[in-house]
Amino acid sequence: MCKGGFLLDIDIISGLYHYGLTIIKYEQDYCLVDLKTQEIYEKMSIYYIRRLLRSWNKHRKNIESVI
Repeated sequence: MCKGGFLLDIDIISGLYHYGLTIIKYEQDYCLVDLKTQEIYEKMSIYYIRRLLRSWNKHRKNIESVI
């Protein structure tokens, strides 16, 4: 952990970027931010964000296999 900041797994950051999102730390939780609209989504745990990414990626792979 860096002083005054936080480190996140690069897979999370790049995965979110693929969907047009980034992440910010807010208190003890994290918020997703839409890069296009700058909308900030509700606070969530890093565990929940990882689950979302896994689900989105699984869904995306299923769609790509149909196309």
